[in-house]
Amino acid sequence: MRRFGVEMEIVGIRREKALRALRAVGVDIREENYNHTDSASHWKTVPDGSVRNGFEVVSPILEGEAGLEQLRVTAAALDDAGATADRSCGLHVHIDAHGFSTEECRNIIRRYAAFETGIDAFMPQSRRGNNNTYCRSIREQIHSRAFQRASTLSELAHSMPGRYFKINLQAYLRHGTIEFRQHSGSANATKICNWVRFLQAFIDESCRRAHPENTAAPSLPSTGGVMGRLTALFAAQRIVSLETMMERFGWQAHTARATIARLRRTGLDIRPLRGRHSYELIGGAAGETPGPCEDSLFAGIPADIVTFYRNRAAVFSAVA
Repeated sequence: MRRFGVEMEIVGIRREKALRALRAVGVDIREENYNHTDSASHWKTVPDGSVRNGFEVVSPILEGEAGLEQLRVTAAALDDAGATADRSCGLHVHIDAHGFSTEECRNIIRRYAAFETGIDAFMPQSRRGNNNTYCRSIREQIHSRAFQRASTLSELAHSMPGRYFKINLQAYLRHGTIEFRQHSGSANATKICNWVRFLQAFIDESCRRAHPENTAAPSLPSTGGVMGRLTALFAAQRIVSLETMMERFGWQAHTARATIARLRRTGLDIRPLRGRHSYELIGGAAGETPGPCEDSLFAGIPADIVTFYRNRAAVFSAVA
């Protein structure tokens, strides 16, 4: 999981009450004037001129499952303290872009644009299409000559004519991140954490598909028990971290590594990702020819996240 940061625009309570609530649950948070400083240690509240009678709660740089848990605790405390969100509020997620190739980053934007209608379906009307000034559609931007010809991440960022799009590439120039601005404001921990998990998996899949040799579906050996569950996890996500395996199966790190070794002996080509404490499923069983793999919005997305967003879209459609 890539490092990330979250900006929550909220209303319903005053900043002083938010500070008290968060400090009560052990969150290191400070009240600051509006700024773009990245923190590696503390949260902050800052004013936000786009939010009516509200403010913004900004996370430090977060990482892995521990970062998600910190985010969950923070959102839950704000929710319990009475924080809410209205149409003026948004939820902005920054994902670390260091290490992306230009083509990987371009493919993230292209896939988001290709599936934008599907993503719109599980967003409120105020965050769909071009309905919101602060998170406009990116579908037209990917056809510009500057976007298509950019040979560096900086050129790609400059090809976007501003930051108020569903994806803000210009965040790379200031923070080294890609900012996702489409999600509606919320203090609901489940909604917020699921959106971060969706984006992380969407990015991983987009990067994988930026390389044609990786777009074949693996033919996986049939296994049962825990081995089968881990095989299914790799089939769904392709990239699986040690933290994910330890949390999902209750393992210690050495148990996860030993199970990976057992899966390799069944013929799966699973390789460690240097410096990321993660493993990637490269292909299918040794000696087998994989078949074609069609792209879709939920390709590579964990099953529970897929269910969450399909249900959300169904509800929005039913009550429209």
